[in-house]
Amino acid sequence: MASSLCVSLPGIAAEGMWTLDNLPHADLEQRYGFKPSAAWIDKSMRSAVRLAGGCSGSFVSANGLVLTNHHCVINCVEDLSSPSQDFMKNGFLARNNTEEKQCPGVEVNRLEHTKNVTDRMQKALAGLSGKAFSDAKKAEQSSIEKECMADAGNKRRCDIVELYGGGQYYVYQYSRYQDVRLVFTPEYASGFFGGDPDNFNFPRYNLDMALLRVYEDGKPIANRDWFPINTKGAKENELVMTLGHPGTTQRLLTMTELETQRDLVLPFRLLFAAEYRGLLLQYSNQGDEQARIAQTELTLVENGLKARTGMFQALLSHDVMEQKREQEYIFRNWVESDATRAKTYGNPWQTLTQTQTTFRNMYVDYVMLELGMGIMSQQVTWARTLVRGAEERNKPDHERLREFSNASLPAVQAGLLAESPLYSDFETMKLAWSLSKLREKLGVDNPVVKHILGKESPEALAKRIVSHSKLSDAALRKQLWEGGADAIAKSDDPAIALAKVIDTYARKVRMDYDQNIEPVQKAAASQLAQARFAYKGTQVYPDATFSLRLSHGVIRGWEEKGEMVTPFTTLAGLFDRATGYDPFKLADSWSAAQKKVDKKARFNQVSTNDIIGGNSGSPLINAKGELVGLIFDGNINSLGGAYFFDESVNRSVSVHPAAMAEALKKVYKADHLVKELKLK
Repeated sequence: MASSLCVSLPGIAAEGMWTLDNLPHADLEQRYGFKPSAAWIDKSMRSAVRLAGGCSGSFVSANGLVLTNHHCVINCVEDLSSPSQDFMKNGFLARNNTEEKQCPGVEVNRLEHTKNVTDRMQKALAGLSGKAFSDAKKAEQSSIEKECMADAGNKRRCDIVELYGGGQYYVYQYSRYQDVRLVFTPEYASGFFGGDPDNFNFPRYNLDMALLRVYEDGKPIANRDWFPINTKGAKENELVMTLGHPGTTQRLLTMTELETQRDLVLPFRLLFAAEYRGLLLQYSNQGDEQARIAQTELTLVENGLKARTGMFQALLSHDVMEQKREQEYIFRNWVESDATRAKTYGNPWQTLTQTQTTFRNMYVDYVMLELGMGIMSQQVTWARTLVRGAEERNKPDHERLREFSNASLPAVQAGLLAESPLYSDFETMKLAWSLSKLREKLGVDNPVVKHILGKESPEALAKRIVSHSKLSDAALRKQLWEGGADAIAKSDDPAIALAKVIDTYARKVRMDYDQNIEPVQKAAASQLAQARFAYKGTQVYPDATFSLRLSHGVIRGWEEKGEMVTPFTTLAGLFDRATGYDPFKLADSWSAAQKKVDKKARFNQVSTNDIIGGNSGSPLINAKGELVGLIFDGNINSLGGAYFFDESVNRSVSVHPAAMAEALKKVYKADHLVKELKLK
């Protein structure tokens, strides 16, 4: 293993989010001279973690310390904050273990073992379609997960992971940790310096880092596997790898599926988010406290808006769609040109085209009712969990909706019972607006709209529900959860009443999707996967599924409009970029430390690693298994990464470990963390 593994074959793309049991060993050896051993892979797997809410992270000490992004913990920070203790604005640092604060509802998962159960799943699904396929799939998944869970209780999590659209099935066994405590997070002005203008751009100057600690039985866990931090980082063109949990990609979708995304899904979500962003900005402008309350939600909405805009622009590109169309034509022609292959794999393209018509017709109802975009309120969200959970938990595990399976219940319960603050004016505003959108999108004469609103306006109904609901009391939520269906039936809480009405209609849409769309799409995708295996073998990586993946690449800039973008920024650039105004205003701690920090120290960096949403918080490691960066973003060219990867311009953005060391030593004076992290 070379000490500095550099690119030797620039023609080979660093594309791919690879499962650890199917790494591109030949490419790694040919391109970098790197041969990861079984021990290296196992240690890396156990050092990486997943934040169940949608981010990645890694163990960085032997005492359960987890490194992730600032933006991955902002919900925790918001929940722990108050007008008198604004940790979002001022940051948070626990000087010892007793000061570490538990993050409400946060769960950390560490992957321990994977097992291929494809043969078992395919045998259970053979010859089935529609509802029979859906029922058999849930039954077999529940059976496998139950066997995997054994008697581990809440300390183990088992998930069925579908790869290649159902071409392969694995069961992933995780250690589940639900006592997760906040140790350090910088001020919002440092963690998200540059705000939305700099988001998905480079150069960047963000200390987008946070430290959590995992506890078990009231004590920090003792873990043997963790990534040591190399503050020197990696050299330009050196091999670097991400170990993270990318959320969802659609690189294996057919053309008709991509067209649905382009013509319906993305335009709808973009317009909705743009209006919602305006609402949040208007609320934020009412005062400092309103701005504090809305800050997390506004950050997430702006991030999603910008990301989906990039995805939409990618699908509007004639070149991208023509390339996709050509690839599909060649693959489809290969299948259909041979009678045996045509008989074996059928015509999944036609099946998927037919399902798109049904999906398009139900999409707005699905997102407004089942996904809750028409009823945006924390109280109603809690109420929906209580109402649906009471019904689902009375069923055998294999008959439940998947989010209420025995494997999922611990996380659902933790989120429901978390002590989270609730701000009535904010909730009333969100609910009133979303109810007006429900009426607008579904129509005044729609039965569910008439049932929900009756003679009330969205504003009046929202005010009545938020002001009279008692679900802000976590003890009451616990009582209702434990009381089950009987307690829900007796409750006169208005949020519960609304949730019951919503559930009546949302279940119909959900059942239609679960029985008539998803299983048909899964069966067709499985046919495509089998054909693709025959065409290219398993050296085609699967789409992302929020499961652990390795992506390889190198530290490298790119050419933008004829000029080279260098791969590193420095602390000096932060002070040059700073102004006295948000979002480029320095945090007070950084202004005070300006003369103390090493301005030559590297701050942020870019690399050719293939990432997507969910990779936030992923460790960037070198061939020695040392952490040399903390992934937090991609450049603007990476936003089409849901559909394709172009190594010439797609870049991931990470925090350099030198910046983390300078910050902890000289800005925040966190000597105890510097010692625990062994930072030089």
